[in-house]
Amino acid sequence: MLALPGTAPSSVTSVLAHARSVLAAYPHAVVSHESAALVHGLWLPALPSGIVHLTASRRPDRVPRGVRVHGSHLPASMIVEQDGLPLTSLMRTAVDVARGRSVERAVVVLDSAVRLHAASCGVELRRLRHDLPTRRAVTENARRALWAAYATERRWPFTVVVRTAIPLVDAGSESPAESRSRVWIEGSDLPRATVSAPVTGASGSPYVADFLWEEWHVIGEVDGTAKYGSTEESVRRSLRAERRRQRDLEDAGYVVVRWEATEAKAVVLARIRRALRAAGCPAPPGLAHPTVRKAV
Repeated sequence: MLALPGTAPSSVTSVLAHARSVLAAYPHAVVSHESAALVHGLWLPALPSGIVHLTASRRPDRVPRGVRVHGSHLPASMIVEQDGLPLTSLMRTAVDVARGRSVERAVVVLDSAVRLHAASCGVELRRLRHDLPTRRAVTENARRALWAAYATERRWPFTVVVRTAIPLVDAGSESPAESRSRVWIEGSDLPRATVSAPVTGASGSPYVADFLWEEWHVIGEVDGTAKYGSTEESVRRSLRAERRRQRDLEDAGYVVVRWEATEAKAVVLARIRRALRAAGCPAPPGLAHPTVRKAV
């Protein structure tokens, strides 16, 4: 299960309070892994465990309950300070959390690191959806930073997935569900989709589609709870706007395929495949062993 964006404040408060008390006994340790991810605001591949994770060059003889100490040397460039606490840098934290996960879960974490990196560089996140050159530049810049973090642990166990996932990151994903869906589509026998693609409705209004198969005028949209707001009124407004948007796109000749963030991979891919075939896409030749294709 994915930890959704915007659900972490209470967890962060708990981590900070617990970490401060623990670090008093381990002054040379650094908050890391899932705990640092919560502080940074990364999308997590699983709900927080409640354990405080620390990294230190030497593991202590005894560790209190609810604390896990990872033994590792940390270069100074991989340590930052936030709210008076030392913690692993954004990119080192993302690599630590992604290590040992599935490719799709690793990409979720790394995509969020790319977006946070962009925000820290002063890039307005909305531009990542509407400005393709900016998105490409931000993605490439962040990939370099991720590779640098990966280099500090490339010989460790379970890092192969990180090496696979870094080329797949894309700053255009606005949610864990979008990131996960992108990896599913890239690793399937479906035709390649354009991510965060500009489209125009019959009214002339511009929109951005989560996924677009332009040749067949098929749009893929991921629906998640966070997409429509946090209050009853904001959800109503968002749903009305979304219905108007979909009608406008359908009036322009597009077929809109929607799926929920909680739906299974096989169900989602089958729905997209049916829509593409109905729109005239030839049946894909199929891949005996589909692999994730490198993102462009």
